[in-house]
Amino acid sequence: MMKKLLKKSILNKIQNFFSQLKYKTIGLDHKYKGVNTQDVFEKIYKEGIWGKNDKGESTSGPGSHEIEIVKPYINAASKLFKKLKISKVIDLGCGDFNIGEKLVSYCDHYVACDISKVILERNKKKFKLDNLNFLHLNLSKDVLPEGDLATVRQVLQHLSNSEIKSFVEKINKKSPYKFLLITEQLPLKKSFIPNLDKPSGPKIRLGIDSGIILDQHPFNLKYISKKNILEINQENSRRDSVIVSTLYELN
Repeated sequence: MMKKLLKKSILNKIQNFFSQLKYKTIGLDHKYKGVNTQDVFEKIYKEGIWGKNDKGESTSGPGSHEIEIVKPYINAASKLFKKLKISKVIDLGCGDFNIGEKLVSYCDHYVACDISKVILERNKKKFKLDNLNFLHLNLSKDVLPEGDLATVRQVLQHLSNSEIKSFVEKINKKSPYKFLLITEQLPLKKSFIPNLDKPSGPKIRLGIDSGIILDQHPFNLKYISKKNILEINQENSRRDSVIVSTLYELN
């Protein structure tokens, strides 16, 4: 037991050393350190940091709009909802709702959550469906709404380790979901250190050659089964990466 704890402690120190060194060196969201997370994401949408559409409206970025990324995900997720007979979906981090809009019809009730009030107010005006509700939510601090399945699509990669740990602790203590569909962008190379820390902000961990794997240290998500349902290679991007969608069946 002591050896296991010592190994975890050493690994944690190594991870923190490399993450601190790299994000300070390349400026990976360092300016957002200590800034309230909601303020960070309000700034992202107010200033269009992830990009703007033809109308000049801020968006959730290319990962939510490029057809070669969006179409395979919609196909995989919609088939999954049907197969598992999902009635209620909780979308944790819905962003501009370009993805969620295409999935609402595959369930009885869809709850789209986001930390940004700016993007939620726009979504409420734009998307009006009988089985759709929008909810302001900080997934690390607030009580999670119950549902059959929760999607967290390329959200955690923007958050600090402390916020991700708070989210996972709630899931591990008493999961409000039977299934959790996590999508994260990871380095394409097979050997990398997962879950290096960074401040919450618009950038992701590819900048420090890392990515989020929720069932590994220090998050250690508890689950019954795990399956990757979709992998989309991004070999032509600035950094070779793969967008992985993993389905967890929870305790």
